[in-house]
Amino acid sequence: MQFHLNLQIATVLCFLPVALVLAIIYRKRKEQRAMSRAPFKDLVRRPAGETLRLKLEGMEEKLTELTMGLVLFPLLMALGLFALHPKDLLTPIVFFLFSTISSVFYGIRLYKLVRSRANYQLGYDGERFVGEELSRLIVLGFEIYHDVPFNGFNIDHVLVGKRGVFIVETKTRRKPVDETGEKKFRVGFDGKYLQWPCGADNYGIEQAKNNAKTLSSWLGSAAGENVWTTPILTLPGWMVDRKVPSDGLFVLNPKEIYGVCSAQPEKLTDPQITRICYQLDQKCRIEVT
Repeated sequence: MQFHLNLQIATVLCFLPVALVLAIIYRKRKEQRAMSRAPFKDLVRRPAGETLRLKLEGMEEKLTELTMGLVLFPLLMALGLFALHPKDLLTPIVFFLFSTISSVFYGIRLYKLVRSRANYQLGYDGERFVGEELSRLIVLGFEIYHDVPFNGFNIDHVLVGKRGVFIVETKTRRKPVDETGEKKFRVGFDGKYLQWPCGADNYGIEQAKNNAKTLSSWLGSAAGENVWTTPILTLPGWMVDRKVPSDGLFVLNPKEIYGVCSAQPEKLTDPQITRICYQLDQKCRIEVT
């Protein structure tokens, strides 16, 4: 009995250095935050994919928690068996069942989280890719805003220049691979639906149009500018076969956005652009900690 008790104490003591190290790291980090501040208070413009980046950060923390749960609970069961050293068969079976239930519980949640994280990562990479392509428009005098927040959603990209105001909705979709291993990379647009290799849908089309209406309405109230906002739906990595002329909505590969925007006639004056950008600067400002 005394041997088993000493073994349990020794097992607990083995975990104490880990707890001590984590406590020291937490305390040092807290002291650092209390004694220093970032050299600037905020960012005037949000980076591309900021909302998705924050979601990915939260997922990373949850991923760590689930991984620890998946590993530690069976480990504790094993240590418990080692410490108890049971003589009967029932106790190991009970411990095994608890370990199995725990592994299934954490495993299912971990699998779902990993799949969800992969989709968010794809969307985040797509928005960053589009953001880099949009930077080419700076030479045309466009002001570029990313991840513009609204109530319950965000607009991926907003372009403001003499050629008008554009919203860019990014939808990143994986390419299917056929039996020969060749990737399918073409999508058709008939004015209402996107014709993908695996079927048709209107994914992103209505969202782009609604976002354009929302921005136009907001600019009317915030900046006092009744400006039509042109919606662009962009599909990174896909070549778009447009079967009908554009009717207020452009569906483009990101590399085509520069040509479409540069071909538009000038619509806005410098004072209008200044008022619009001022409101967007205020809306896109984020605090730096």
